[in-house]
Amino acid sequence: MVSSRIINNDDEYIDGLLDSSPAIVDVIYKRFARKVKHMVTGWGGNIREAANVFEDVLMAIYDYAHHHKLTLTNPFETFFLYACQLKWKQDLMQKSPGKGMAFHPVAPAPGLDEQHIRYIEEALASPHNKQEADNVRDELEEIIAGQRQRWFHTKDTPSVNVSIYVSITAIIAAALAGLLFLSPWRKDIYRQFSGTEMMHAHRVQGEQDTSLLLHQAAANFNRGHFGAAIPLLDKVLQKDSLHIAARYYRGVSLVDERRMTEGRTDLLKIYAGNSPYRYDAAFYIALSYLREGDKQQCLEWLLKIPENSHVYWKATRLREELAS
Repeated sequence: MVSSRIINNDDEYIDGLLDSSPAIVDVIYKRFARKVKHMVTGWGGNIREAANVFEDVLMAIYDYAHHHKLTLTNPFETFFLYACQLKWKQDLMQKSPGKGMAFHPVAPAPGLDEQHIRYIEEALASPHNKQEADNVRDELEEIIAGQRQRWFHTKDTPSVNVSIYVSITAIIAAALAGLLFLSPWRKDIYRQFSGTEMMHAHRVQGEQDTSLLLHQAAANFNRGHFGAAIPLLDKVLQKDSLHIAARYYRGVSLVDERRMTEGRTDLLKIYAGNSPYRYDAAFYIALSYLREGDKQQCLEWLLKIPENSHVYWKATRLREELAS
């Protein structure tokens, strides 16, 4: 699932890696993959090596943060890109010592303090082979592996008979299209567009406050257990009725549970404010009407989402889907 939330706190990148969040990994690749690819290929490397650098740094950060307290006060972008530079210098020293000596990693603006440079050096110096059973790490490796072909595609993939492959694919596609046309059921557009990820702070051991409730709610929400997430979010809102994130995710959960009136009540409150969730709320209000079969109300809410919104592309795709 792809997150529609804007990341405001750079520690959420670390928390997302520690939780093997597909949304966070997706954002990291979207923001930094091209920059790392450009850096590596500009200094004598290839795309495969750029992918290795990117993946090795992500896993190094995970392994280090898993065993040490890692709190960012410098921007994650600066932290991550400098780590990739340093990792590539290490690789260059093995591959081509002359180029390695000439390559001097420089932290992008606004720079890094000594503590953060030390974090990076220690993370890259630590052994990264798995020392213990860690299902979260396994999940993170799978997510990262899935991103390689998307962001670091190379042409040196195993050869296939393209014409045969294309023909078979076309036949399968035609058969599926015929099934969709002839079958009494249709694809569930709501499910196609409703996927989102609940972002939350990584829980500290022994924590017993609102953050623990949010962590538990997120664990249920991200597994699709919306009925279990709702009472946890209720408790958060009982403690803090102004908690924007809890109200937004409760609204989404209520819509998914087909409690439309309650869900829209939460989402309308979010839309009426100026929080980062405002247009996410508008999108889910549109989805709530879609789920009720009210195409006109759905379209009206989609049109409330401006072009500069981060969910505009989803709104546009849904409008196109409804028009087809």
